[in-house]
Amino acid sequence: MTSQFVNETTFKRENENNWIGNLDENWNIAGIPNGGYLLAVVLRAMQEQAELKNLLSVNAHYLRPGVTGEEAIVESMTLRKGSTVSTSSASLKQREKLSLQVLAAFGEFKKTDDSFPKVELEPPDIPSPENCEKRSAENQGVDLSIQKRVDVRVAKMRGDSGRSELYGWIKFCDSAPVDSLALALFSDAFPPSIFAKLGRVGWVPTVELTVHVRNLPKEGWIMGHFFTDDLQNGSMIETGRLWDSDGCLVAQSRQLALLKQTRES
Repeated sequence: MTSQFVNETTFKRENENNWIGNLDENWNIAGIPNGGYLLAVVLRAMQEQAELKNLLSVNAHYLRPGVTGEEAIVESMTLRKGSTVSTSSASLKQREKLSLQVLAAFGEFKKTDDSFPKVELEPPDIPSPENCEKRSAENQGVDLSIQKRVDVRVAKMRGDSGRSELYGWIKFCDSAPVDSLALALFSDAFPPSIFAKLGRVGWVPTVELTVHVRNLPKEGWIMGHFFTDDLQNGSMIETGRLWDSDGCLVAQSRQLALLKQTRES
């Protein structure tokens, strides 16, 4: 039995380079498809086309919000097939307009022995998921259909230093395994870290997102640490890190986002 994540990110393949489907409303935030979900839809098609299946790196530029319940078209083209890395370019279009442009590399994770040099980033010390607040529409102030699909727990938020930080946990609500595409989704599924310093300031749409997948995670919750240390001229840069249940770093991300304040904020 396939997971909700796999089912709802898989479009029908029409030919060698095109996939067609509808965006699912269960991944919405405030009525708009989550950017990580849009990216996962595109990556699913790119993965099907690639001979090497694990996502290594992806860079995505968001041009327009997605629209649920309407047809979307993914176009993907392999740029280079190597023995260790396959690189592809893809786009998502709706209403004949470009919504998302993606460049990604796929490959395999090769384990090295203990004699090979390593520089490791240790996970933070935070409470267990059971002792953290569950993300909800009430505490974020917007409709969160996405909470039907991902369970996000916020351990702590800190805005009293030179940067605005969020620590927490995430997993699929159906406890589906987390693959490399899910790590791309999870990198954009936590509340914006800038909320720690400014409160619920409004909409924080992503302009550009880069994710580097470093390892495939072990089973269990994924720990996240996100921080913003650059906010100016109405935009912010957020850095993210994800660890698996064994404390192994599995992904790092960085995104440029806009800060659009609402009247209520």
